[in-house]
Amino acid sequence: MDPMKKAWDILKADTRPDIRNEAQYEAASLIERKRWHNRQRAAYQKRLNALRTQHTVDLTDVENPVYQEMKNYQEVRNFHGRQEQRLKQCLELGKKECNDFYSPELEASNRRKIKLKTTPSGILDPYVELSLDVYNNLTNEQKANYHDSMGRNVKDKAFHIRMTNRLRRNSALPTFPSPKYGGESSLGKEYTKEEYLDMDEQEKIKYHAMMRTRFRRTNNPELSKFHSKMEYRLKRKNNSPTYFSPEHEQEEQ
Repeated sequence: MDPMKKAWDILKADTRPDIRNEAQYEAASLIERKRWHNRQRAAYQKRLNALRTQHTVDLTDVENPVYQEMKNYQEVRNFHGRQEQRLKQCLELGKKECNDFYSPELEASNRRKIKLKTTPSGILDPYVELSLDVYNNLTNEQKANYHDSMGRNVKDKAFHIRMTNRLRRNSALPTFPSPKYGGESSLGKEYTKEEYLDMDEQEKIKYHAMMRTRFRRTNNPELSKFHSKMEYRLKRKNNSPTYFSPEHEQEEQ
């Protein structure tokens, strides 16, 4: 075989489309898109590796600019990896079109989110439990994300789901990083009138349903009936007022 022809064939096979925008991406073939995503994934992995080598960032220091840069590189790397896999599957199935995207913004929610095995700094995520001081300095969104992550662990799963629900519902009930600081189940908690008055309508319904069940189990039909009545008023959006307890009702009359 002519050496010049062989070299030219290799050069043609290695032709890389210059994809710089969405229009060029859409115009490229599935094979060209797959190759482009592969190169992008590798490039962001190199950037991430360089940061990991040069910097040591504490797992809980999520506001650190270096941590944020690591997180961004990790997310973009994973984006290109997802598209590469989508295109690989489409090509193997002989498809002419594929549900792939040029950018993370275009992909948006068209993906299944999973917990990563490693943190942006490259270490295995050990489900690190935060101290109360560190936890209290987080925003509610960061706290909810923390509980979402910890809730995937078998240990204390119910506790973290409970804390996540309180945060997502903007509940007046306090939240804690772990059970040792508080946040016991509402099934055994004794509420105060003040806490009741701070509850929203849905929280009051849950409170009365819980108390109705509790007093029925303890063979106290009068109190069970009282809470059933309050629960009914709230569910039917009755104009009649609701009360924390019979004593509270008497105080208001």
